[in-house]
Formats: sequence, C-alpha cells, structure tokens
Amino acid sequence: MFLTKRIVILLVGILFVLSINGAMVSASSNNYLPYENTEAGRNSNAYLPTSNPSRGDRENFINEISGYAKEASAKWGIPASAIIGMAAVESGYGTTRIAVNANNIFGIKIWGTNPSQGWQLKGQPDEDNGTVTVLSDFGVDRVIYDEAQRVDNWYRMFSSRQEAVDYLAGTFLQNQRYGFAKTNYASNLKKGWSSERASKQYIYEIANAGYNHLGGESYRNVVGQVMAEWNLYEHDENTFKDIHGHWAQKEIEFLMEKGWIDGYPDGTFKPNASLTRAHAAKILSNFLGLTHTIEPIHFKDVPSSFWGHDSVILVAQHKLMNGTGSDQFSPNKNMTRAQMAQVFYNAGFYSQSAENHMSSFTDVHNGHWAHIAIETIRQEGIMAGYGDGRFGVNDSISRAQLAAVMYRLDQKGWNQN
Repeated sequence: MFLTKRIVILLVGILFVLSINGAMVSASSNNYLPYENTEAGRNSNAYLPTSNPSRGDRENFINEISGYAKEASAKWGIPASAIIGMAAVESGYGTTRIAVNANNIFGIKIWGTNPSQGWQLKGQPDEDNGTVTVLSDFGVDRVIYDEAQRVDNWYRMFSSRQEAVDYLAGTFLQNQRYGFAKTNYASNLKKGWSSERASKQYIYEIANAGYNHLGGESYRNVVGQVMAEWNLYEHDENTFKDIHGHWAQKEIEFLMEKGWIDGYPDGTFKPNASLTRAHAAKILSNFLGLTHTIEPIHFKDVPSSFWGHDSVILVAQHKLMNGTGSDQFSPNKNMTRAQMAQVFYNAGFYSQSAENHMSSFTDVHNGHWAHIAIETIRQEGIMAGYGDGRFGVNDSISRAQLAAVMYRLDQKGWNQN
C-alpha cells in the first residue's frame, strides 16, 4: 500500500485539535522525536500539520490546486473535484510535514531503504507489520526506531505541488489497481450522473481498492465534505454537454442525480428530442421502482435482447402502458402528450379523478379516449395546455418536458419509489 495509514487522522477534525494545542503545532514543526518531547514527539504526531491554516490559507490552497487539477483532469480523465478534495484532506491544506518538506500533498509512499526521490518521515509508527527495529521504548506511542534501516516511512518527493497532482492523476491512479474507477467515472457521466454523484463514487471505488484503509464509505464522506464546502464540482465538466442554459436544466439535473434518467453514450441528453415509448417505460419504471409480477407478458416487437425489454414488461404488468395492438408495443414510436397524460392517470397521480364535464381544451372532445385522464392531470397541475387553448394531444412529448413533469410529480410527493 503506497499511502500512509495514518494520514487520514486529518479527516476527523485535526485542524480543531491544532487550534486548541499550540504546543503540538510548534513541536510538530520542529520534527520532534519521542525522546525529545514527551507529547509532541509521540509517534502518531508525526503525521500532524506544521501549522494551523487560516480560512484564507485554505482558500489559497484550494485555488492553487484547482488550476492544476483541471488541467490534469482534461489530460487523464480523473475528476478534478476528487483531486482537489483529496489534496486538501491528505495534506491538511498543504501543512503536513510530508507536504511541507516534499510537496507530497497526497501521502504517496515509496517503499524501500533510502529510495531515490524519497523523503523520510522519521518517528512515524511502524507500518511494516512490526518488522522495524526498535532501539528504545519510552511507552505507548513513544517508540524510538532504527530510522536508517526503515522501508515503511519514505514518501515520494516532488519539485512542486503541480508535479504531485500530475503524478497522482497521470501515473498513480492510472495503474491496474485504480484504473477501473476512471472508466466507471466516464461511464457514469455518460449515463447522466451529476458531477457530484460521479465524483463521490470515484472516491468510493479507489478507497475500496486500497487507496485509503478506512474504506470507501468513510473516505467518500470525508472527502465529500470538503468538496461540498468549497463547491469543487464546479471544476468538473457538466454531466450533459447539451443542457447548459436549457429551460429544464434544473429538472434534468435533479432527475439524473436521482438515477431516474440516463443520457446517451456521447455525453448528451438531447433534451429537445422526442421521447420514445421505450424510453418513457424505462424512466417510469426507474421513477416508481417497479418490480416484476407473475403475469406473463410478451410483445412481438420487444425481444429479450432489446435494451428496454425489462422496463417495457414492467410498465405493462403494472397496467401503466398498454400495447398498440396485435401483441405490439411499438417501442420506438414517439410518446404523445395524450398518451403521457393517460400513463400518469393510470399510475394514480391524482387525489380525485375529474368528472366527465366539458373539456378545458379545444382539441380534446368529451368522447376522446384520454379525456378524463387529461382533465385529471390538468387539475392536479401536472400537465398544462398551450396558450392557444389546445392540449396538443397528438404532439410528441420531448425528453425535457417529461423531466419537468417528473420533477413536479416528485415535488408533489407522488413518487412512490
């Protein structure tokens, strides 16, 4: 394992500890060993920062690393927000002895005796399974080791913080152990995950693969707090290339964060594209968390190899969407606004069904097959008509329009998932 096991002490409030213990800060900056200072020389204190950075110091550190991280992300595909958050956490905003003396802001180790490009953190606890020679023992956490023969407390030395970022993103995280996480990160973005969700998942995966000994859940939470505090996700690319400034951007981002909608392999969402019946089935089944029933259903035009097969069967089993006749579902046909209103009605997204009175829309006569559904959904404020008095029964509903409607449903508490 290349990273120190103790550097994560920083994650649980180390700056607070430093602020109430001035002696500890001073001693750590002088690199005391156990026999030189009974408190500051303790082995576990070897990892502590050399100073207590102010808010301004931390902000300056974030700003500096952000520039390096964005460039590295563009070159090697590692989320910039993760790089910045990890640097802040692992280095105490650039104040650990490793960061100060070796520009090593990630705690990357080099195992070996006096390795080239290495800097030794003397006095740290034995991380080589008890094999380090003990010269003297002054009690708990105050052990004197034979530093000349150690292989477990050497850290890679960098000429600058930028070099450290480039090594992490371009070399260390590209190896066989962690490379899979970058592939998953890119895939998750293409599926429509938000920058926050995808970056946190990346942190989780590399930690579970061995980057951090506390495990994925813990490391994701700690680094995630730093990423949220400084809004580091703004340094990542937008999840969908084509929704910036779109009228439904907020709604689309909300739904993809929930995992209810996906994008296309090219990183787009295509918000203005018409929604197909298969895509509608998938989104609805995700939104409602549908599970299969025992009812056997088969459509001739939806073979088991079709990408949306399970979703189509689910919505049909739950009577949300019907076939189009002769055992057909017509998965690639566009979803009309009338069909969508009927689906929402079938799903029970209303408190009271509308009465069969005069239609509110010029293009929906009283005998229209979706009249009751349209009127009910209108009175619930889920779907509205156009300014010219029409509902647009035969108009195709766009992907953005469905996202907006789904968002309203969730805000109204209609999501049953």
